[in-house]
Amino acid sequence: MSLEVARPEGERKQVTAVFFDLVGFSEVASTADAEDLQNWLEDYYRMSRGIVEANGGEVTEYLGDGIVAVFGLSRADELAALRAVDAAMRVVETIREAATGAFDLALRAGVATGEVAVRAGAKREAWPRITGMVTTLAQRVQEKAAPNTVMISESTKRLLRGRFELVSRPDQTLKGFAEPQTLYRPRDTLRNGPVSQCELVGRDRERAVLMNAEKPVLIIGQAGIGKTALVGHMAERAPAATILHAEGINGGSSYHPFKDWISRHLGELTPGLADIRRGFGELAEQDHLGLALIMGLPEGQVLLGKLSSLALKARIEAALWRAIRSTQSGGLLVFEDLHWFDIASFGVIQHILHSPDLAASGMQIILTSREDPKLGQHLAEGATEILPLDPLSETDAHHMLAVLSGGQIDGAAKARLVERAGGVPLFLEQLYKRAGPDFGTSETVPETLMDLLAARIDDTGPAKPVLQRASAIGRSFGLDMLTALMPEGEDPSAALEQGVAAGVLVRRSEGEFAFAHALLAQAAYHSVLRSTRQALHARIVEVLQERFPGRLARDIAVLARHQMKARQIGAAIRSYLEASKAALLQGAFADAEAHARAAIALCEEAEGTADASVDLAIACQTTLGSILMQVQGFTAEPVRQAFDAVHELARSSPSNSTESAAALFGSFSHAITAGDKRRADGFCDLLGDLAGRLPMDRDGIEVALAALATRNCGCFYQGDFRTQFTQIAEIRKLYRIEDHAAMITRYGMDIFAAAQMFEAPARAFTGEVDKVPDLVAETDAHQAALNIPVMLPYAKIWGAVPLFYAGHQRAALDRLRDGMALADEQGAVFWQITGQTWNFIMDPAQSLTRAGLARFRANLELQRAIGANVGTPYFAACYAERLAEADRLTEAYQVSSIAVKEARESGLHCWYAEILRIHAQICRRDNHPGEAETALKLAVETSKRQGATLWTLRALLDLAHVSDPNEVDLPDILRAFPPGAQVPEMQRARLLLAP
Repeated sequence: MSLEVARPEGERKQVTAVFFDLVGFSEVASTADAEDLQNWLEDYYRMSRGIVEANGGEVTEYLGDGIVAVFGLSRADELAALRAVDAAMRVVETIREAATGAFDLALRAGVATGEVAVRAGAKREAWPRITGMVTTLAQRVQEKAAPNTVMISESTKRLLRGRFELVSRPDQTLKGFAEPQTLYRPRDTLRNGPVSQCELVGRDRERAVLMNAEKPVLIIGQAGIGKTALVGHMAERAPAATILHAEGINGGSSYHPFKDWISRHLGELTPGLADIRRGFGELAEQDHLGLALIMGLPEGQVLLGKLSSLALKARIEAALWRAIRSTQSGGLLVFEDLHWFDIASFGVIQHILHSPDLAASGMQIILTSREDPKLGQHLAEGATEILPLDPLSETDAHHMLAVLSGGQIDGAAKARLVERAGGVPLFLEQLYKRAGPDFGTSETVPETLMDLLAARIDDTGPAKPVLQRASAIGRSFGLDMLTALMPEGEDPSAALEQGVAAGVLVRRSEGEFAFAHALLAQAAYHSVLRSTRQALHARIVEVLQERFPGRLARDIAVLARHQMKARQIGAAIRSYLEASKAALLQGAFADAEAHARAAIALCEEAEGTADASVDLAIACQTTLGSILMQVQGFTAEPVRQAFDAVHELARSSPSNSTESAAALFGSFSHAITAGDKRRADGFCDLLGDLAGRLPMDRDGIEVALAALATRNCGCFYQGDFRTQFTQIAEIRKLYRIEDHAAMITRYGMDIFAAAQMFEAPARAFTGEVDKVPDLVAETDAHQAALNIPVMLPYAKIWGAVPLFYAGHQRAALDRLRDGMALADEQGAVFWQITGQTWNFIMDPAQSLTRAGLARFRANLELQRAIGANVGTPYFAACYAERLAEADRLTEAYQVSSIAVKEARESGLHCWYAEILRIHAQICRRDNHPGEAETALKLAVETSKRQGATLWTLRALLDLAHVSDPNEVDLPDILRAFPPGAQVPEMQRARLLLAP
């Protein structure tokens, strides 16, 4: 027997099922005559079926003494639950009245509502029409009913709109269902229930509020309540109006409402830079580039190398506000459907609401939204006046119906529709459109907006399959994309015209359509079987990648969402990571985080091997940690959790692939900057192990370079300078700028630059001060070859440090302040703070006064606040030294004591000898001679063990001041410096040794 039975087309639907069962049937059947029993059952079937069908249901199964009926099956009907309960009560009552003589039987019924998969074209003998738990639930609910009664589930009760009087039965345990449920017994037949609503009629109070508002107004109301109609009314009467709205399908796309507005304003779906310059001619070129960047144009990417993420975000927000102002003077500015706005767009709105230019613009701002947690999270309290939008009054609802019908509707029909609409304008409008020439005598009144709109989709008949395919694309869609989703040779144009004629679709432009309401799109999409949705999304992914690469370049998050819905989990994770990176580069931190978290949520479903899944999870957690690090600082708990997850994933994986190398490198960078040696060592070891397992091919050399760079950096901060020099020597052998400069796109920095910039200060510490100028020059030459402006503050500021230690103070300060200026220009907060800290250290004049010391301390606190703890013990010791110079000895001693403790416990000892030396000085002045002697002795021992000649010289100079200079081996340490070295400490030593 062949099992290859053709699978019929189907869809998903919400239905209400009724399960009828005769109580005590087996006992009666065991004694009844078979022919009499058959005749009675046939009458029972016939009566039951007649009542069910009269109420719009269908009998789907006969099970001996049981009957299964389903409502809302062939056609969506929001009255399905009402009809089902009413039919169940009628059937039970009819059988009760018919029970006589030998067949004195009682009937009971259970009613439940739920979602099923419907095989609409299935032959009943081949396949069941529906699949789902709803009929089983109805059967279990029936078992709890007393004879001659009906019991309903909670899911059905929610749809009855108060039309039945119900008695609750809480905590009912149903066979096969884990959780106890509350069931309900309806006692009365249908009675009048509450009302429903949709459109702009009336609204006198709301219009008055808007006309007299002195600040932006936020209109809040449920879906279909008439927010759009009210805004449209105000826009029609404004001298000028700009409306920006969002769609749920694009909720994760950064700046989407603004990108859509730019496209509409320019009349180009994919505008170029020339279009932007033409359409926004009043704007400066930097604003043109900001707009180009969010539109995904390559010309805009020039800003990525010039500005930090925060500065870039501010630039984009200001450019968008100036663009809006350049297109209209005064009038109305509307942000519609904030509940769909992406977080970056909320940032633009905040910028506008708090702009000092808002009042001068003469614009009135109206915002609309459903109730949504994002409002409290992303709109400052008090920035707007809240205007709740309530259902229409009965009078206004009657007026609205008169407008819709042109007065061609009688009073009775109007009253029926108004009662059923409940004051929601969209409900009233859709009910009227569905009513047809009988104006509302039909009882198919939807209970929820979604099911009402599902019925509207059903009403398009043959166009419905096309609309379902279109809904997979989104609320807005192009004819080109939809045609690609159709079976070969099928043209969707006629179906689209039918959808437009039915009011389900609107035509936006030639070849561009949209569902008339976002919820219509959702209703169409929800009706598609999950397997069909998956196939549609998979096809959309193919089409996007093959035919629309330009769209993906502007918004990779769109691809990620379709990949996710196609269950292409691994690909979706990678696309979300790309989207996160793109959002981060635009300064859209919240959107970048949201994309990273979406990727993390998908990691457990990743395709492929367990190792591949681990690599993706490592990349996701690293991305999240890097984003949070910029927003919350290096040591924030969420940052630590993300990088702890990276470490645990990498440590537990038997064989990380090359994909995880960049993530491990980034995790190491975070840990070492945060001053966490244990975690930094762990990542360094993992990366070293990975490099050791790989062949020295192209990928293997890249991983080896990354491993050497982490080891180089770790050795520097630990004070193991000799080992550090071997690492940088190996890096020099392997690194080729033409081959490896591209690693910056994956590792976040150039590997050679990251390693080489640690060599110059280490050479200064070890007394090789003659090499410092050449190494700093090499840094500059390498930066020029890379041509990555965003790295310049790092190169300038950190390059000033070895010049300072090597005795080139003037050159060091000039270089430092050049770097600080670049950091200010780019908005690079980390380097702004770090540069200012080194400014205090290199230029004592900055902290000669009480005010200067207060600024030094404030800068240290900022350093700690951002979590950049790797240098804070040394910075604190330098601050303590300045306090001592100001005779604030007690405070100086407290600060230096803490600095010593922190440095000792951190295990990061590149400055430890110098911290001990400074502490010893302060101890002597504050009358702690024993502690001073111990600290200074340890400083000498530590510096000699490290080979840190400069630190040794400084410590011996201090020792010479408290003992006989001739007994301190100053001559030997001076000989360790190269001839001609101009370190100030060498001059002091020679003076001490002079006869």
